[in-house]
Amino acid sequence: MKAVTVILATVLVVAGTASFAYAGPGFGPGPMGGFARDPELMLEHMTDHLDLTPDQQAAIENIIEANRAEGQAIREQLKANRQAIRALDPADASYEAELNNIALSNGELATAGTLLAVRVKSEVKAVLTDEQIEKLQRGKERMKKRFQKRFDRS
Repeated sequence: MKAVTVILATVLVVAGTASFAYAGPGFGPGPMGGFARDPELMLEHMTDHLDLTPDQQAAIENIIEANRAEGQAIREQLKANRQAIRALDPADASYEAELNNIALSNGELATAGTLLAVRVKSEVKAVLTDEQIEKLQRGKERMKKRFQKRFDRS
């Protein structure tokens, strides 16, 4: 039973990590970066706050489109894994082995999601000017402080 608890805890941690891993380029509010599921909203936000030129907007749209399928595939597999975990029968003799396989898959997906997010962030950053990058960084710092204030009040 202890092994099942450890495996289940591992699955939950990895699944949570995978969810945060594909937070997209890291723009916006929300538990998953906010814009992870709506890259067009991220682009709109960046356009408004960073004064993107039409060329920059087009370049970022291309980056979003080029990476859309990979991100969607990761999210769909994570969803399938969550459904598979719910479908497992703890009384089944193969329960631990199946749970372990799903946990390993979630770990691989977390890695893939992290690498995708970093790649997209890097590609987007390459489109921005130094001033826009600085402004973006200041905005991230403000958001980080607000986030910390919320949890410091508890």
